[in-house]
Amino acid sequence: MRRSKFRRPCKVLIFNGARVLVAIVRSLHCAAELTHENKSAIHNCCTGKSVRSGAYYYRQLHPDILLEMDDLDNLTLKEYDDLCGIKRKYISTRKMAHIRQRARDRQREKIVTSHKEMN
Repeated sequence: MRRSKFRRPCKVLIFNGARVLVAIVRSLHCAAELTHENKSAIHNCCTGKSVRSGAYYYRQLHPDILLEMDDLDNLTLKEYDDLCGIKRKYISTRKMAHIRQRARDRQREKIVTSHKEMN
């Protein structure tokens, strides 16, 4: 049987601005659909090239780490990075709140303009 040239999807962890685990999704594509962010920006966050994308932090699930449902809303980003043995930069919670607010405002503007175009 021929091997596929595509890599298997990696699970992606999504942390909110307060650095708490809010979602575990099955692939980068699903993370992009859920958060309405750019796939390449999420990939850069997972690989460490970017700190965050939008109002979220993203990490790939490390193969040696097992997460349970109890970890949702309990596991922090710093704890996860310590478990993985990596050191990354973080943005202050206050600045992330401002970023999240700007993202909401932009999304509201898109909705308003789309409704105006329909009428």
